[in-house]
Amino acid sequence: MSRKILGLDIQNDAVSAVLVRSSAKGNRVEAYQRVSISDQGDIEDSLIRSLEMIAERIDFAGSVCIASVPADQISFRNIRVPFKDQKKIRQILPFELEPTLPFSVDDIIIDFHPVNISDHSDIIAAAIDKSRLQSYLESLASLKIDPEIVTIGGYAAALCLAQIGNTPENALFVDINTHNSSVFSVVSGQIYLIRSFPLKSSGSSRIESLCINIERTISAFDSFFDLPFDPKGVFITGYDLDEAGIEEEMERVLKIPVRRADLARATDGTPADQPGQSWEPGRMNNALALSLIEIEGIQSLNFRRGPFAAKRRWAEYKKGMIRTGILSALILVLVVFNMLINSYVMETKVARLDTRITDIFKTTFPDVKRIVDPVQQMRMKINAKRKANLLPGELGENRLVIDMLRAISKQIPKKTDVNLSRLVIGEENILISGDTDTFNAVDDIKSRLEAMDFFKTITITSTNKDKSGNRIRFKMKLAL
Repeated sequence: MSRKILGLDIQNDAVSAVLVRSSAKGNRVEAYQRVSISDQGDIEDSLIRSLEMIAERIDFAGSVCIASVPADQISFRNIRVPFKDQKKIRQILPFELEPTLPFSVDDIIIDFHPVNISDHSDIIAAAIDKSRLQSYLESLASLKIDPEIVTIGGYAAALCLAQIGNTPENALFVDINTHNSSVFSVVSGQIYLIRSFPLKSSGSSRIESLCINIERTISAFDSFFDLPFDPKGVFITGYDLDEAGIEEEMERVLKIPVRRADLARATDGTPADQPGQSWEPGRMNNALALSLIEIEGIQSLNFRRGPFAAKRRWAEYKKGMIRTGILSALILVLVVFNMLINSYVMETKVARLDTRITDIFKTTFPDVKRIVDPVQQMRMKINAKRKANLLPGELGENRLVIDMLRAISKQIPKKTDVNLSRLVIGEENILISGDTDTFNAVDDIKSRLEAMDFFKTITITSTNKDKSGNRIRFKMKLAL
């Protein structure tokens, strides 16, 4: 069964819409449009007129709508909480955000994006003013559009490029628009940091101010997370990419490769031209990404919560759900029947194997009269034989490890200011973590250890300053 998904990207000066049909055969862009929002008169009325123009050109009846609002209307905070239960996180978010916000938490809707969840949770909290969200929803409702998700402009495109696009492990995604820009820091397919800031109107200073804010975002990363962030690429998109040579200028300032993102090419190919409009990746990436996160089931920020929660559409999908339920029940019966047959066959095979194991045990150890667990008893007999045949020098592995640790300790002078916090000995290498006072001290330790015969190669895997700036954290890998 196919379905239609409408991605609706609302920015301050334009609206982009992409309608995707998803079926078993794949995903196909059926229609797309971009309409400018007039800066004359009431903003809400201008938005409604733009949406009406899109509705005249795209038939989105019966489609699921995923919408986004401008990122400059969202407040972002990186927070660490001491637990991972999402229900608890939602309960404490208002209390965590209240001291840092210039307005009351009663006037905002909050959601969060999980960054890292272990014994604690690093999250990006995002908040939007209730009145602004209400205004957008009322404008959409005037055209009978009820989005199931309302998220942040540029966020969906960053998620898609990070998770299904061919991007480096460490990268930046930059959404550039007329008056503002948003930067998303991506590590290993996960968004770690979001920043939105205004842009100058025009000229070379516009690119310089953009690059300065990007550099500040990179610097801010180190203050939030205890891991190095060295972006290997910058991917740009947005409505305001008409200026020629913007990639070269940004690359010159940032000293990082910069290229334009093309989400359509990264997925199923560039859509065909529409009447009176051609596909422009910079202006359509965000709207296409909104459709894709729904199709791919990618979890995202959603401000349809609390009093703005989307209504359930049971009636719309009732018949399809009943058919699906009947089919699922039939499949379940077949699966259970298949499991019973497989279970009977497996039990028969196990019984035959148990008989063979017992016969082998009796043949190998005829002196054993009482057989309880032939496999375990055979292991014990074999281990006993091994211990009886070992020479005194064959258990020297522990002494070798001790000698190795003693040699490492002697190789590093006492005057060297170093603290080893972690040492892991594996079969093929040794991992050492610690801190010292200078980068030169790290190189000196590496040089001294290279003089030992124990190791084939020694690699410094990471060095960075700690939060105080007084110590150098390092990690080394010593190949045996």
